[in-house]
Amino acid sequence: MEKKIVFSIIAVIFSIVFISFFSRQSSDQDSALLLPSLDETLEDLNLISFQSSRSESLLTIKKEPEGWIVIEAGGYPADLNRLSGFLRDLSQLRVLERKTKKEQNHARLGVSDSLDPPARLLTIEPGDFAFIIGTNAGESGSFVRVKGNPQVYLTENIFDFEARPDSWIDPVIIDVDPEKVQRIDITSSKRPSLSVFRDGDSAEFVLSEQPANSKLRYETILDGMARMLVNLRLVGVEKRTELVLKDATETRFLLNSGEELLIKTQRIGGRHFLRVASDEKKRNWLYEISESNFQDLNQEMEGLLLLEGENN
Repeated sequence: MEKKIVFSIIAVIFSIVFISFFSRQSSDQDSALLLPSLDETLEDLNLISFQSSRSESLLTIKKEPEGWIVIEAGGYPADLNRLSGFLRDLSQLRVLERKTKKEQNHARLGVSDSLDPPARLLTIEPGDFAFIIGTNAGESGSFVRVKGNPQVYLTENIFDFEARPDSWIDPVIIDVDPEKVQRIDITSSKRPSLSVFRDGDSAEFVLSEQPANSKLRYETILDGMARMLVNLRLVGVEKRTELVLKDATETRFLLNSGEELLIKTQRIGGRHFLRVASDEKKRNWLYEISESNFQDLNQEMEGLLLLEGENN
């Protein structure tokens, strides 16, 4: 009787170890990286593309000698922060669970070779990395399939975005430290010119030709003008090689290095456009900016001064 009990206990322990071993093995396989060799080739990548059955959804991000650009955005520089973050996440993308291998089930999960919606083909070169992103399974993940392999995986969800060209471009047009700004001149055919400059002794900004007995709206209002080029962001951008802003306000920034930045802005059809006329690489791009940024670049003297009867 005692021997039977001992053998029974041993059998139970063996079964538990056996099941535990194979469960762990299965779990380890399911949590493996989808693209295990990608991390080693990140520095060598030169092309990333998203493609679906809709031609207008094509997105191509290419590495040129001057850096990464978005082909469908006219070759505009890519957002390196977003791009590097995406590639880093992709190199660490883990398989949560193996799904079907049956090709008749591919369409239902959105990973068929026909790229019927919502399927998207992601290709990365060099290295022949290509896989189809299928249906979003909510917070739990996405269905994906390596092209040429019938196996479907449920992976972590890092694909919850629209592959639109304008969502992958660098949103910052220009970024200048306000401490580097020495002088700002705003000229327009529609109103008097406006100039502010740093006083040589105090290094504080001074309003040129400020009317006698007038006061600034508040003490630091001129310092705020020097912040106009801090993280100046675009709403949209398009390639233009011809001069399109024919009645623009010109805002000139003189930096302490001696460099001069010339920004041209104009309101057209209720939209606000900007051209960096002094930048050889950016002068052929027409940027759309926000109304608040446009107003900053089109400051008038009346907006800087207290009106009669106002208190600061």
